[in-house]
Amino acid sequence: MQSANIKILMVEDEPRDAELIVHALQRASLVFTSRRVDTEVLLQYELRTDLPDAILSDFSMPRFNGLEALAVAKEICPDVPFIFVSGTIGEENAIDALRSGAADYILKHDLGRLAPAIHRALSDVRQKKEQNRIQEALQHSELRFRLAASTGDVWDWYIDTGVAQISAQWKSRLGYEDQEIENTASAWLNLLEPHDRQRVLDAFAAHIKTRVPYDVEYRALAKDGSYRWSHAKGQAVWAEDGRATYMAGSVVDITEKKNAELKVKRLNRIYAVLSSINSLIVRTQDRKELFQEACKIAVNAGEFRLAWIGITDSELKKLCAVAWAGAGEDYIEHIPMGLDPDNDTDFGLIGKCIKNAEAILVQDVKNDDEIVLRHQAITRGFQSFGLFPLCIKKRPIGIMALYASDQNFFDDDEIKLLRELASDIAFSLDHLEKSERLNYLAYYDALTGLPNRSLLQDRLHQLIKNAVREEEKNCIALIWINIQRFKNINETLGRYTGDTLLQVVAKRLVEALGSNDKLARMGADQFGIIATYRIIPAEVAHFLTEKIFPLLERPFAVEGKDLYLSFRTGISLFPDDGADADTLFAHAEAASREAGAAAGRYQFYTASMNSRVHSQLSMESKLHKALKNEEFLLHYQPKASLWDGKMTGMEALIRWNDPDAGLVPPADFIPILEETGLIIDVGQWVLQKSIEDYENWRNQGLSPSRIAVNVSAVQMRQPEFVKMLKICLAGYKESEVPLDIEITESLFMEDVDTNIQRLHDIRAMGVRLAIDDFGTGYSSLAYLKRFPINFLKIDQSFVREVIFDPDAAAICNAIIDLAHNLKLKVIAEGVETEAQMNYLHRKTCDEIQGYLFSKPLDASSLGRLLADGNTLKTAEQPSGVIKKILIVDDEPSILASMRRLLRRDGYDILTANSAKEGFLILAQQEVQVILSDQRMPEMSGTEFLSRARELYPETIRIVLSGYTDLESISDAINRGSIYKFLTKPWDDELLRENIREAFRHYDAAQRKRPSI
Repeated sequence: MQSANIKILMVEDEPRDAELIVHALQRASLVFTSRRVDTEVLLQYELRTDLPDAILSDFSMPRFNGLEALAVAKEICPDVPFIFVSGTIGEENAIDALRSGAADYILKHDLGRLAPAIHRALSDVRQKKEQNRIQEALQHSELRFRLAASTGDVWDWYIDTGVAQISAQWKSRLGYEDQEIENTASAWLNLLEPHDRQRVLDAFAAHIKTRVPYDVEYRALAKDGSYRWSHAKGQAVWAEDGRATYMAGSVVDITEKKNAELKVKRLNRIYAVLSSINSLIVRTQDRKELFQEACKIAVNAGEFRLAWIGITDSELKKLCAVAWAGAGEDYIEHIPMGLDPDNDTDFGLIGKCIKNAEAILVQDVKNDDEIVLRHQAITRGFQSFGLFPLCIKKRPIGIMALYASDQNFFDDDEIKLLRELASDIAFSLDHLEKSERLNYLAYYDALTGLPNRSLLQDRLHQLIKNAVREEEKNCIALIWINIQRFKNINETLGRYTGDTLLQVVAKRLVEALGSNDKLARMGADQFGIIATYRIIPAEVAHFLTEKIFPLLERPFAVEGKDLYLSFRTGISLFPDDGADADTLFAHAEAASREAGAAAGRYQFYTASMNSRVHSQLSMESKLHKALKNEEFLLHYQPKASLWDGKMTGMEALIRWNDPDAGLVPPADFIPILEETGLIIDVGQWVLQKSIEDYENWRNQGLSPSRIAVNVSAVQMRQPEFVKMLKICLAGYKESEVPLDIEITESLFMEDVDTNIQRLHDIRAMGVRLAIDDFGTGYSSLAYLKRFPINFLKIDQSFVREVIFDPDAAAICNAIIDLAHNLKLKVIAEGVETEAQMNYLHRKTCDEIQGYLFSKPLDASSLGRLLADGNTLKTAEQPSGVIKKILIVDDEPSILASMRRLLRRDGYDILTANSAKEGFLILAQQEVQVILSDQRMPEMSGTEFLSRARELYPETIRIVLSGYTDLESISDAINRGSIYKFLTKPWDDELLRENIREAFRHYDAAQRKRPSI
């Protein structure tokens, strides 16, 4: 099928005849473009300008004839087919035309033959070009073959039969007689090194298939077992059907050249290894890093298949591998590494290398009987290896082992460089050991092995830095322990006894702490401890009395004597007693002196802290008795719906009536309950007491709502919590369960999967779940959707500022939207004003809880509230659309003038004397337009309107001022905070028109909003 566009040049003096030719070719579906000339000059121009694919010419023309046109064409483009198309051409003329080079001739009354004639002529041209190309290629091939034969051995191969002619000289160089190698392709291939054989076959295939040059280097196996390099070139001959039938070429021995190249390459690799490791030695200060990186460099830069370093262990009497890189980690495990010559089973080349302090080289793994793991080495590609001792002061302390993939890899030059490398590593190791010793003495106490004061100070500094940067809740305490009258022990029992005693004290402190990373010897008879606590400093006192003091109060057995020691302990706290390590050290030491003077077991730095800790410990003691003495009581704070005002539930709030101090705030005693674990028993009492009060109200004929009980993370962690809750709810149907459970976001940070399952078990009982104080913790939205929650409670810290602070409002709105999108209800805590309630109502919050509806009540008062049927009075919704405008100005006369002016337009006009009063009105009224003065005492008009935009973005905001603070006003307009700026004094009619336009703008924006 002809798809290419054929360019046809017609030599024709009759335009009509040219058109007939074009129509004939088009009917034959020939794809072509055509041009016409009728003079010799035009013909020459067209042939030189744009060479055609074919030329069609009339034979007889008045200005010049067809034969003349043929002569011109043959001179300029002899390979372009020339076809005569004529009305009359005699037989004699036709013969002359064909002899002169015409491809064909067609009579004009038989134009149906023209298209096939063109195809045939073009095909002949292509075949001729291909034949010329092949002939030229054969000539080139013969020339190359002659050149190759003059520089190397000649080979050929009959591809169909596999018969080959292998040069006798090539065989001889490999050490074979001519008759020893069969002249076949398979016999030749069997001599090639396996990896090279595949590369040669790939080169053959590529040459035959795609005719890329065959040019390849390979190794062939010599009779003595070595390999020699050859460089071969060749050319195939293809039959007419495109099949390769024969191939011939030349081969040259390049063994010496390759060996020289390999030697240079190997030396360059060794130099690269030496340079890189020397650079590593300069920059590293860690022996582990030195060993590991040195092995990596040997493998990556030196191209060794395996590199490893071992260090002697005098106690085990063996070499221990400490670092490695490359293939064969499992191989190292099985190498005999014993250093005892009498132990025949484990003493091998490694032991000999260490014993003699001399390098050991194995140049041919395959043929060395001394290699124990020869088979394993061969399978991993190890053909040779070297063991180089690492010596310090001529004493071997380790080995560096290098494994290569080539036989006879190590020659004299390379061995010299590798010995130098081993010497450099040993020197660096000696330097590091000395540096480590100096560093140890700089940061550790030589007698006890504990960190010294300097190191503990640095660690405390890092802890403080991290706490400040990451805003961690954990607090830090520095404990200073001073042994009393230690000088007397040194003077009476001797310094050796004193040193031994200090070592035993250090050992007991490490035993108490589990490690020495937060412990130090601070001075002759002083120790320091860094401790952390979460909530109250009393945790530090517990730590001392439960972990440290019991160990230090035991007698110390020294030289057959039992010695009893007394200690003075001082405590300083971060951040209360100091914001840096130096200050905390000074204050802890001062507190330890005070502890001795006060004859107390420990002393906090500040007197108030001591009082507070003792108070907390006293409170903890009382709490242990409070449950038994029935000192706890419950108050209940109702929740109400924002849609109908009805009570929807209540939250149980625990109170403690201390016989000595009266009612104690929950924030003071609940953390202690959680810290001591008492919350588990107290929490069970809260559940049982809530159910008891619920039943009492029902027995009085009342209809109480569900009671929400707070459950701490400590309770939820208990495996028995779900079982205990089930017992409390025994006898209730799922639809009649009286309790809801409130949890905090901290539950999301712990064993998530276990907690999710427990919450599902709780939901299965009919108990609803709420997340308390949502937004103040560290909850993950990814986990939120997995928890079977019914409610989110907005923390009162956000509700408190919701009508004034755009950020607080944005958080509340986001929580409401999030909850509703997750099909959850929202409860706002701490609602105390109608403005807060109305704002939350407009933002579709579901329920509120706070003093606006009711303060927390005891059980009897709550019963009376239920009996009275009190409901929350919510804002009434307007029956129709009322146009409301809020005017804010600190001048009463301006407000009065505005009210008189705008009253005639039928607006509901609201006025405020300050921005704060304006925010209160906006929270309670749905205002469309806000008109504000710019200069007001507590807040400028632009700032007020900017906040209003964030809180109520649908409002239209106008600033009116006699002052021209253009910069702030223009900035507010650009940010979209202000719709328009008007000046005082105003034109009444212009002002009224601007207000009307603002309401029209509001209505248009509302119409564009999608309906929900």
